[in-house]
Parts: sequence; structure tokens; C-alpha cells
Amino acid sequence: MRIAEAVARIVDQALAARRKVGTVTGVSGSRVIVSVQGGSLTLPRLASYTPTTGDIVHIDATVPGAWLVLGKSA
Repeated sequence: MRIAEAVARIVDQALAARRKVGTVTGVSGSRVIVSVQGGSLTLPRLASYTPTTGDIVHIDATVPGAWLVLGKSA
């Protein structure tokens, strides 16, 4: 494997670790309750996203440990 391919694979893996997909199970004020990988998290959301129970949402951790619901795919 060439070095460029190895670096690209490592970067892809790092980005994938930052992104998760979950299902909205509820809303608590401005936070979203999301089922992710068999667990439940209560997370902040982008102001432009209005969550609905059952939405499949994208979750990002730009800063490790600081998860944020970005919204759902169109």
C-alpha cells in the first residue's frame, strides 16, 4: 500500500468516527433524545433543525465528547 493510500484511509476512519446516525425518540426543550447504537443520548441540535420523532439524524462530534445533532437528510 502506498503512503498516500494509507494516509487517506486513516483520515477516512477518523472522520467516520466523528459521525454517527441515530433515530429521534423524543424532544426535551431545545435538546433531542436520540437512539444511537443501542443507547440513548440527549443532545443539542442546530437551531435550523426542527426534530420529529422517528427522524433518522446525522450526529457530529467536531470536538471529542461534544456531540451535536446536525439534522436529517433531505
